[in-house]
Formats: sequence, structure tokens, C-alpha cells
Amino acid sequence: MSRLFFALALILLAVPTVSFAGKNKYPNTLKTGVSYAWLSEYDSEGLMFYTNYNNYFGDRFAIGFNVGALNASRYDKAKQIYTVKNNFYMGSLDATYDLLQNDMITLRIGGGPALRHRGEVNANIVDGTPDGSVRHVRASDIGVNGYIENDFNFSRFGVMGGRVAYHHYSEGTPVFSLGFHVGFKF
Repeated sequence: MSRLFFALALILLAVPTVSFAGKNKYPNTLKTGVSYAWLSEYDSEGLMFYTNYNNYFGDRFAIGFNVGALNASRYDKAKQIYTVKNNFYMGSLDATYDLLQNDMITLRIGGGPALRHRGEVNANIVDGTPDGSVRHVRASDIGVNGYIENDFNFSRFGVMGGRVAYHHYSEGTPVFSLGFHVGFKF
């Protein structure tokens, strides 16, 4: 019996363990940012404002959430009107992994499930109504998002960086965005 106990103890000591206690001095990050967003459907573009919170579980793995608002449009120069106007309220749960992490910079990838509520006004001939009026869309969609971002540390608690993201939803147009953010660690 003691040999079995000794062999089991030796095996348990030899197997590497994963710690979720975290080694980060400041495990929480709160950032706010602005991105230039391009919507591939109808070639519309605009600005997206977002706020992101992450909490590290371990040395490189974090879970968080992201909320934002997007306003995009397309102006038709020939007709001299806006043919598409989009307003989105977006949110997502994110899991991130730090690919590079040192005292100056952190480079991470992330993604997760996303949802949005969209309000669209569309005056394109293809999507308009037969009498030539505009089409109004109010809908909620689910989807996924993925991104790559970096954080540069400044001051004692500050972070700033850039983010490239892609949001794909079950209905409506996907969103590609490129932007920057600023925030702090605590």
C-alpha cells in the first residue's frame, strides 16, 4: 500500500499543473476606444465607440466583455443623399490570450460570442420598396467577433494601443474596424 501511495505521489508531483491564481500585478483592465468601421454591405463607413473590460485568470488568459455603439452611413454623390444609415448597439463576451507580454507591450488575440441591435434606413433601389420609399430595419442579431490588439504601458497604471476587429452576425452586414484605445490597469 505504501508503494502505491509513493508512486501516486511521485506521479502527481511530476505532472505540470496549471495555476489560475494569476501572476499579474494588476489583473483587471478597463479601456475605452474609437474605431473607424467599414460595413462591407452597401460600402458604408463610420465610427464605433467601445468600452472593454478584461480580468486575467492566469498569466496570459483573460475573460471580459465589450460594449459599443456604431454609426455608419453611405453618401451617394450623384443623388446627393445618404442612401444608407446604420446605428448599431453591440456587445460581446471575450476570451483573450496574450501572444507577447513584457513590461512595455502586450500583444493579444481574442474573440467570442456577440450580439447587436441594429437600426438601418436604406434607400438603395435594390433594397427599397416598390414605390421608391426607404426601407427601415430594426432587428437584433447574434454572431461572433475576433480581434487582435496591442497595449503599450505608460505611467504606472495606464495602457494605450490599437485594435483590429471583425464582427460577423447571422443577419445583416458584418463589421470590420480599425481603431485605438486608452485605459488603465487595476
